[in-house]
Amino acid sequence: MAKMFQKMIVIGSLLVLVLMSGCAEQTADPVSPENVFLSAPSVVIKEFNSQDIALTVTNNDTQAIDSVQLTGSLPLTVTGTNSINIPGKEGTAGSSVLSAQVTAPAYDADVNDSALTISYLSGMDEDGAQITKTASTPIDVTILPDVQLQFLGFVKDMDSLRTTAAESWELEAGDNATITFSVKNHGQSTIPAGLLTVVVDVDNKLMADQASLNITQAMAKSGTSYTKGLQIPVNDDAPNGETDVYVRLMYGDYTVDEQTLTLTVKL
Repeated sequence: MAKMFQKMIVIGSLLVLVLMSGCAEQTADPVSPENVFLSAPSVVIKEFNSQDIALTVTNNDTQAIDSVQLTGSLPLTVTGTNSINIPGKEGTAGSSVLSAQVTAPAYDADVNDSALTISYLSGMDEDGAQITKTASTPIDVTILPDVQLQFLGFVKDMDSLRTTAAESWELEAGDNATITFSVKNHGQSTIPAGLLTVVVDVDNKLMADQASLNITQAMAKSGTSYTKGLQIPVNDDAPNGETDVYVRLMYGDYTVDEQTLTLTVKL
């Protein structure tokens, strides 16, 4: 009987060792964020608007990373993200594209230290569960005011800026083409005076060149600028025919709205 009891103790000890060995084998270190590389194009977005972005994630580890998602996008807000799995590298590192949607704050938000952050699962803890890790990358973010040209078109002259405007206009070489417009703030933030510029650019430079005008009124939410006008002198030797006239609303070097008119020079 004593021998049987000793034998049971030995068998029980062996089972405990096997179980402990199995638990040890289940534990694995997670992929280090230093082996996860992120790459994303610059984000240019109007305030409080949403936009889809694509982030390339590269796994430079032999171990897979799972459930990769975008969890942060300072100063933007993540409003949607898909989830991808990336296998461990076999010779070369594997990359996949992570798609997500972000929403912008006010256009004057601080965009310094802008960054995207992902989370992923890898490795295994003592309970056999995958470990959550994060990785980040800096990103260039530009937030634009949500403004638009309105009541844009050709009119007879500078004394007719408040008359009905036309998308196309016909005149003779040597005449002045007059364009009327105003600017509407569709955003939530007040836009200071002097921040926006309207640029009129004639496509066919043999007919006419370009002109610009700064918007000198501040505009609060739902506000508008004064009705403005720009004159484009048509060259005395302009060829007859049509040309596109591009009217762009500029915020620094960025076009926040663009519309096209048609100018015809007749004989």
